[in-house]
Amino acid sequence: MLIQLVLSLPREAGSVPLARRVLDSALRSAGVTADCRADIGLALTEACANVVAHARAADGYQVTIRAEECRCTIEVANADAAVDPQRLAQPMPEAAAESGRGLHIIRAVMDGMELAAAPAGGLLVRMVKRLDFDLGHGV
Repeated sequence: MLIQLVLSLPREAGSVPLARRVLDSALRSAGVTADCRADIGLALTEACANVVAHARAADGYQVTIRAEECRCTIEVANADAAVDPQRLAQPMPEAAAESGRGLHIIRAVMDGMELAAAPAGGLLVRMVKRLDFDLGHGV
């Protein structure tokens, strides 16, 4: 199996559920279990929501999804985002906090996550998850 999608999205709230639906549909078609899709979808939602909420002047952002064999890699890149990678060293904020949980949630539901410089400048969030398949799907 090989799925590769590149989405160029506007930096607006409506792009977040759109990206999640596209990802979920592709993974469902490949026979990925609902629980695995939910984790990946949650991580993508958090990464995209961070771009929408925290990017400064950028008009858009890019999501790259690659699923092959038993692994899904997602990259969310924004040319004008500013997140301090040291935030990951801080404890998860209290449940009542209005922000600051996104990167922690991503790290909790994915098998790997890293922050890096995006090729065009800005921030790249790379997330990796091992895929679980529904044996009844024929995969």
